[in-house]
Amino acid sequence: MFNQLFRERSRRFTLQQPFPCEVVRQQRKTLGLYVKHHQVEVRVPLRVSQRDIEAFVTLNRQWIKDRLKAEAEHNRLKLRIEHGAKILYRARELSIEFRNHRKERVLVEDKKFIIQGYQLTPARARLIVERHLLAKAKSYIVPRATGLAKHLGLEDKLSDIRFRKTKTKWGHCTSKGVLQYNWLIMLAPYSVIDYMITHEVCHLKYMDHSQRFWSLVESVCPDSHRFRSWLKENEHRLYY
Repeated sequence: MFNQLFRERSRRFTLQQPFPCEVVRQQRKTLGLYVKHHQVEVRVPLRVSQRDIEAFVTLNRQWIKDRLKAEAEHNRLKLRIEHGAKILYRARELSIEFRNHRKERVLVEDKKFIIQGYQLTPARARLIVERHLLAKAKSYIVPRATGLAKHLGLEDKLSDIRFRKTKTKWGHCTSKGVLQYNWLIMLAPYSVIDYMITHEVCHLKYMDHSQRFWSLVESVCPDSHRFRSWLKENEHRLYY
């Protein structure tokens, strides 16, 4: 019991490095590096020495610096719903404009992403954008997902389609046939949206990422790798 408590209390410690670096001891066989939220986490087996951990971090120091730099750039470009900020909408960079108006709505005019509302604050503007994107998601994704499921002979496996803003996932398919989509995907180009629809509908048949799954995706959405790449490269600009 004492050993277990000691292990839990000592499983985390910080290395003296030129960047924040926390070590987490776990039941694992290899050392791993994870960079997130300007923090470096080193996950290591329980019995690895601190000397070996420091050597591992030193060996990967340039990779860590590159990842921290990339994360800082992603954070700089992260979507902020504020007057005068930039938004990536359908792969076009637009300027956000708050426009005072009794009617709350979102408009796209030329190179402007206009958010209308009375005495708008950033918080209120975010709610208006959420309502707008959620409505767009329901009107676009639901009929296309149900239509594709029927086309593939999977309509009996589809039980529901839901929408939720999540931190890391653009879509999800449960074992009970519930498809879930992140409504922020409506900021992406329609080709990327269609890929995400296809991806989750195909999971109704194959609940994995096997070759047969990707073959089915590709049969519906040719060159799907291009849309995955676009999302991977730009997703940090779609979140707020």
